[in-house]
Amino acid sequence: MVDVAVESVLATPAQRLVEERALGLWQSPSGRAAAVDLVTLFEADSSAALPDQTHLIRAAADELVFHAALMAASETPACPRFVWTLSPPRQWMGLDVPGSRFGQDNPDNIYRIAAVDPAFRYRISGRFTGPRPCEFSISALPAQIGDGTVGGTVGMIAASEIDVDADGHFEIMADALPSEGRRNHLQIAGAQTLQARDTLADWQLERPAALAIELFDGALPDDFAVDQAEARMASLAPTIARYFREVVQHGMCEVAPVNSLPPVMSSAARGGLLSQAATLGCYQVASDEALIVTVDPLRARYLGVQIVDMWMVSHDYRRASSSLNHVQAQTDGDGLIRFVISIDDPGVHNWLDGSGAATGAILLRWQQLPDGVAFGDAVSTELIKLADLKARLPQNTLLAGPIERRAQQDLRAAGYLNRLK
Repeated sequence: MVDVAVESVLATPAQRLVEERALGLWQSPSGRAAAVDLVTLFEADSSAALPDQTHLIRAAADELVFHAALMAASETPACPRFVWTLSPPRQWMGLDVPGSRFGQDNPDNIYRIAAVDPAFRYRISGRFTGPRPCEFSISALPAQIGDGTVGGTVGMIAASEIDVDADGHFEIMADALPSEGRRNHLQIAGAQTLQARDTLADWQLERPAALAIELFDGALPDDFAVDQAEARMASLAPTIARYFREVVQHGMCEVAPVNSLPPVMSSAARGGLLSQAATLGCYQVASDEALIVTVDPLRARYLGVQIVDMWMVSHDYRRASSSLNHVQAQTDGDGLIRFVISIDDPGVHNWLDGSGAATGAILLRWQQLPDGVAFGDAVSTELIKLADLKARLPQNTLLAGPIERRAQQDLRAAGYLNRLK
């Protein structure tokens, strides 16, 4: 657990209320039964036959049920609240909050979700309180993520479409009307949820925006009902689990041969973020092997590379470098970035640390690409013997012995806490 400062822009009264309600759902007999059912579902999956999966399966089930509990506790569109989810466990505001990660959650992102109804008009209020995120957007989605869709965006507003005053404040109107070129407006016709995404590239500097949502025409009573929320949690958790296993893990990650990646394509084509391109696959390395992943940043505003376990849950990235972005990684003299996946520390800065796992999934994301960019051969992989690694990397590769690795991990941990201040 990480003790988080309650002064954080993420530590809102709305967040605490929903988390308190979600903890009650998660700890209830319905919540515990949902977790047991997910374990059974995962144990019947082909990935369960891999070594050392039992503890990962149980952890994935618990975190997914808690995410479902958070969503069920916040599906009150007449009394909307932005809720931070897809996040590691923490202690704050007097609560011990479990993790809520699933679906290859991006360690560089702050994900906040609010339930909406297009019959209402909403005012979204925000403020950038420090150096702004590398990217900020709010997407209107037709359902909860994984409830039959990865995204299927029906509307989106990006930072470039938001007017912000000198103090960092902004307001966005969200309703069913077409934007028709209006700034600070988000069309939500056909939407059930909003997903706000702060992408933080420089963990030492960038901060998420403060964010709140309310009905524009005046408050209505909170319509949260425990019995309905328990039933919703119990149905949503397996729905998300099946969707991500079948559509994402087996239908996307496992399409290309192991230790290779398919061509980069727009995430919008898969129902994801409109401003993103991505590729994803699976890796498997022996103790004496390393996988070199060579990536062209393509002049994108943001590039992020991560590895997750076979249940699509991120490793504990708060300290370990299971993800690296264009700020954190070393770029070689030819403009490419070479990442290394291995079970044990290979002694190079750009190590993707999978917590000792021999297998997992790889995901690469490019955001805000230049117009007309050609993806081409943006990614290549090479499986080699670990003993040959240094000879296969450029001469100026940044090395990392025990002292340098500890410094990298300490910097990462401090950077993670920065987003919570």
